[in-house]
Amino acid sequence: MSWHPDDAYDAAALSREEAAEVAAPAAVLDELRAAVERAPSAARWARRHGVGPGYLADVLSGRRPPGAKILSALGIDRAFVRGRP
Repeated sequence: MSWHPDDAYDAAALSREEAAEVAAPAAVLDELRAAVERAPSAARWARRHGVGPGYLADVLSGRRPPGAKILSALGIDRAFVRGRP
C-alpha cells in the first residue's frame, strides 16, 4: 500500500492495479489510530517505532503528515503521483 499526500489524486491516471494500492491520507490515519489502539499506550507505540510522542499526537490529530518512520511501521510506502500538466 502507498500513501498519497493529497486526497485529490487522479485515480484515472493510474492503472487499475496501482489505484487499488493507493491509500488516501484518511485511510492511513485510520490504520495508524488502529495500530496505536492495539498498543499498550501511544507513548509506547511511538517509542517502539522511533518517533516522539508529541509528533505522533500531531500526526493523529492531522496537524502534521505521517513521516517515513510512521509509514514504515504501518508497512506503507510514500507515493508521489504526478498530476496533469
